[in-house]
Amino acid sequence: MRRPAARFALTLTAVLLAGTAVLPAHGAEPVFLWQVEGEGATVTLVGSIHVGQPDFFPLPEVFESAFADAGALAVEVDITNPANVQKSMTLMMQKGMLPADETLQDRLGEDLWARLEAFAAERGTPLAMYSKFKPGIVAMILVMEEYQRVGFDPELGIDKHFLEAAQAGGKEIRELETIEDQLELFFMIDDELDDVLMGEMLDQMDQIEAMTNEMVALWMKGDATGLDAMLQEQMGDDPEMAEFYRRLLDDRNVAMVDKIDAWLGGDTDVFVVVGAGHFAGEMGIINLLEQKGWKVLQGSGAFAAAE
Repeated sequence: MRRPAARFALTLTAVLLAGTAVLPAHGAEPVFLWQVEGEGATVTLVGSIHVGQPDFFPLPEVFESAFADAGALAVEVDITNPANVQKSMTLMMQKGMLPADETLQDRLGEDLWARLEAFAAERGTPLAMYSKFKPGIVAMILVMEEYQRVGFDPELGIDKHFLEAAQAGGKEIRELETIEDQLELFFMIDDELDDVLMGEMLDQMDQIEAMTNEMVALWMKGDATGLDAMLQEQMGDDPEMAEFYRRLLDDRNVAMVDKIDAWLGGDTDVFVVVGAGHFAGEMGIINLLEQKGWKVLQGSGAFAAAE
């Protein structure tokens, strides 16, 4: 059975990434944005695209106007906060490293190491830099390098866009999670799954760009259900993978919705940006909010046509 390596590649970077596809500028197509009205506060929910290309902007006006009206921006983790950057580096050194007597080559074994060497040679990647990191961490790094190689820029992500705007305007920034919570998901990957994911990632690396474009096309149509169906299909029925994705998506959704529910009881409008893969499905944040009694309405707008 094939495991969802390309999906793992995306989730390792906590991303659904932006491609070059755009919708024609006509009509009022649904967009990946929802609003919930509380008694004293409105919460706007936007699916995050963490890495993009220049022609992904400008976003439809409905995004920018809802952001302008909000008193606070909420993200999973503030990736622009120097304290978070420093903490992530510290955690990588503390928990992302192999034991002192083991190297990545030892961990992967002869066949998998040979495949990784061949891939690194093709991409010009110096594997010696990563010899002491756990396979899951190396996979995360290689995936990010691959996205950059094919032209995706982390400086053009949706969350980065609104974080910079919030900082420029002096808007309050809230966090739904901690950097420790996010990284711990990957530090907890067991040895067997770690190695399998590395192998499957190498199998699928050349497909990342095409799959990303398929995902972003669904995002730009505001099709959270279609996006969820695509991801569920890739996930397969492996029990170990199912448990990993439960921790990666479902458990985090429950915790995030608890915070959003509390904000709806406040008096500050909040513009929330989270990964687009968190929205749909039985355990998605839309359904979880509805289960708490909230009415969740999707916004509409149009993306600019490509020049």
